[in-house]
Amino acid sequence: MAEGSGGLPDLVDALRWRWKPAVLIAACIFAGAYFYISRLPAQYDAKAVIAINPRPGTLAGADTVRVGAPKFVQFVEAPQTAERVSTYTHVPRGTLEKSVNAVVPVDTGNVSITARMQSPQRAARIANAYSDEVIAFASNDPLLSAQQVARAIAPTVPAAPPRRLLEAASLVVGVLIGVGISLLLERGRPRLRSWRDIAKMTGYPVVGRIPSTRTLRTRPTEAFSDPVTGSAFRTLRANIEPQLREQNVDVILVTSPGKGDGKTTVAALLAESLGRLGMRALLIDADLKRPRLARLAKLNGHPGLSDVLRESVTLEKGVQPGWIDELSLLPTVADPEAGDLIARRFADVIRQAREEYDVIIVDTPPLLGTDDARVIAPLAEGVILVVSAGSVANPVNEAVLAIEALKAPLLGIVGNRLKESRSTYYY
Repeated sequence: MAEGSGGLPDLVDALRWRWKPAVLIAACIFAGAYFYISRLPAQYDAKAVIAINPRPGTLAGADTVRVGAPKFVQFVEAPQTAERVSTYTHVPRGTLEKSVNAVVPVDTGNVSITARMQSPQRAARIANAYSDEVIAFASNDPLLSAQQVARAIAPTVPAAPPRRLLEAASLVVGVLIGVGISLLLERGRPRLRSWRDIAKMTGYPVVGRIPSTRTLRTRPTEAFSDPVTGSAFRTLRANIEPQLREQNVDVILVTSPGKGDGKTTVAALLAESLGRLGMRALLIDADLKRPRLARLAKLNGHPGLSDVLRESVTLEKGVQPGWIDELSLLPTVADPEAGDLIARRFADVIRQAREEYDVIIVDTPPLLGTDDARVIAPLAEGVILVVSAGSVANPVNEAVLAIEALKAPLLGIVGNRLKESRSTYYY
C-alpha cells in the first residue's frame, strides 16, 4: 500500500500481505486466554425457593404480598444476615455477601435464593441456610408468612465461568488486536504491492511488469520460451526502445534499492531481449561483492570483470559467449577491492566495450548500502530501477532520490515478481 492511500480496499489489501503477524498475535492472545480460562475454578449455583403468602386471619392479600416480598430480598442481602449465617456455616461474611443473592420473579410471591460456590454441596447448604433465616424472619411478620417450596440440592453442572463464551470473546479480541497491530505496522512501513503503487510513490513510469513465474525462478535463461515471461520482457524492451533510439542510449545500468529484488535476472533477460533484435549486447556483472551472473548463466567467473579491472586479461579475453548468439557476458567473482577497482578502471572498460557492442547492460550492486552503483551511475546513459513487489516504500523512495542526485537519467521502474492475473497477457 503506497503512502497517501486509504480506504477499505487498501486496508484489506494491506491485511492480505500482513496476515502472518495478525494470525500470530491473535493465536498468542487466544492461547494465553485459553490457558487462563481453563484454570478458572468451576462455580456452582444452588437455588432455594420460598413462597410468601398472606398470613391466615389477616386482611392481607395479593397486593400485600407484592409490596412486602421485596423486603425479604433485602433481608437476604443484609450484612447482618450474612454475619449470622457465617457463624454456623464457617464461610467468611465477605464471601457470603458476594456469593448469595435473592430475587422476586415478576408477578409472583416467591423469593428465589441463589448461592454460588466452588463446591456444589456448600452452595446447597448455604442456600438452605439463608432459606431457614428467611422463614425465621417471616415468623415475626404480622401480615406475611414464608414457606419453603423447594430446598436447594447440590448441582451437577457448573454455572460459571462461561468458558465457551470467554474463549470466543478472547478469539474475537485477539483477531481485532492482531488486525489493528498489522495495520499499524503497514502504515509505519508501507509496502509497494502493485505496479500502480510503485508508479504512484516514485513518480516514474513502470516500464516493465515482470510476473512471478516458475521459469524465472528455476530456468531464467529459458524464460523467453515461457509465453507469459517472454511477453513481459518484450513489453519492457518495447517501452524503453524509443528512448534508446532517440537519446542514443548504449549503456544501461540496472540496479535496485536493496538485495533480493531480482535485478540480475532482469538485467540478463533485458540484455537477451535486445540481442533478439539483432543488437550486439554485452551484459556486465559489476556487482563484485555479490556476483550472480556466473551462477545464473552456469559459467565460471574467471576470467571476468575482476581480471579485466586488474589488467590481468584484456576485455576480449574476459568476455564469454551468452546463451544466444547476439549476447555476450562479462561475469565476475567477488573481489575484496571492489570499490577501488570500479572507481579506477570501470570507465575504461565501458569505453572499450562501446567500440565492440551496440548496447551494454550493467548489473550493479544495490544503490543503498554500497557505493559501487553510485560510482557507475554517472557512466550510464540510462538507469533502470528494479523494485520487487512487497518492497518497503521508504528505501525505494531513497533509491530514486539517490539516482536523481547523481543526475543519472532514470528510464523507468521495473516492477518484479508482480502478482498479476494471467488474463493480463494475451497468451
